[in-house]
Amino acid sequence: MKTVEEFKTFEIPLTYQAAPRINRTHIGLVQLSTDHSLEMDWAKLIGTQAAVFSSRVFYSSEMTPEALDNIANGISEASDLIAYGLPMDVMAFGCTSASIIIGEDRVAQLLTKNRGNIPATNPWTAAQAAFRHLDAKKIAVFSPYPTDVNFPLYQQLTNAGFDVVRLGSLGIERDTDITTVSRESMLEALEQLLPDSGADLVFMSCTNLRVLDHIQEIEDRFGIPVVCSNSSMFWHAMHLSGNIASCPGYGRLLNLDASPYPMIDALKDGEGEGVETAA
Repeated sequence: MKTVEEFKTFEIPLTYQAAPRINRTHIGLVQLSTDHSLEMDWAKLIGTQAAVFSSRVFYSSEMTPEALDNIANGISEASDLIAYGLPMDVMAFGCTSASIIIGEDRVAQLLTKNRGNIPATNPWTAAQAAFRHLDAKKIAVFSPYPTDVNFPLYQQLTNAGFDVVRLGSLGIERDTDITTVSRESMLEALEQLLPDSGADLVFMSCTNLRVLDHIQEIEDRFGIPVVCSNSSMFWHAMHLSGNIASCPGYGRLLNLDASPYPMIDALKDGEGEGVETAA
């Protein structure tokens, strides 16, 4: 066969029936170019509950308010690149500190600019929703960030009605270094922070912090819930899509057998500051 027309006589036309979308919660995730941990953590949590489709936005890795604010310039473009033509149930942005600096409402708007009227979350919004869900008012914070990022974190938690009883900081100045913090370092730091703190809960901030695998150990050791950026954002994304995350072994927040879910209706209805839902 030397021509396309000759080939057409050989080619056999076939037909197909379109199958429905996979019956899982579809999460569109924009993460940072510097994040080494979020994908691996969520791979452990997803199971058959969700399908996650992601892209990345450039980040210089500098832990400064200016560098974090600059991330906003690429969020909408990164969102547009996620699984073109496939509807998402919820959008998520994977950076706690940038969500603090850029602002939760602006992050949600940038994420969903061309995605229609769907809910959006980020680790900062999700963490606060998780605190309320666990009825925690006194919060101890384990932060890897420098002071210029910790101060707005403290301010926003206080303004949201939480009592920050302790805030410990590693003072790390590059995002890619946060992923190297060891389990032993985290446990030693918590031994300084938690005893006699009166905390209802400890928040371990940053999607690059490799704490997910140690949450259950920390909870058992110190006797209070642990919320981290990656666990809370997955939990919240599932709630905003009308589902309940079930990930036993990763702490009270994600364990159906460990605590009831009295606030699920409130979360889906958008009650509580910092919860982004569809109108």
